[in-house]
Amino acid sequence: MEQTKISLASTTTINPNKLYLIDFSKLNSVNDLVLILAAMSIAFPGDHPHIEALKPFLNTDNPMDIPGREAKPQSKEFNLPKLKQVK
Repeated sequence: MEQTKISLASTTTINPNKLYLIDFSKLNSVNDLVLILAAMSIAFPGDHPHIEALKPFLNTDNPMDIPGREAKPQSKEFNLPKLKQVK
């Protein structure tokens, strides 16, 4: 008698050089969508135009630095010398 192996793992090969879209028809529950969103590592910068609307859903306890973005220098007040009028 010959044995047959059955695997629940997907046999589709994923090409690392291609983009793949989500097939939302394959989602079974809200948990599937939560898993997808968590895997995408969606983040919003502090200067996002809708940051106030998103604020209740953000992890504000642990903000991360934005790679490649330097902190904006804080403006410092300084006094310029008074110019003499040229005649």
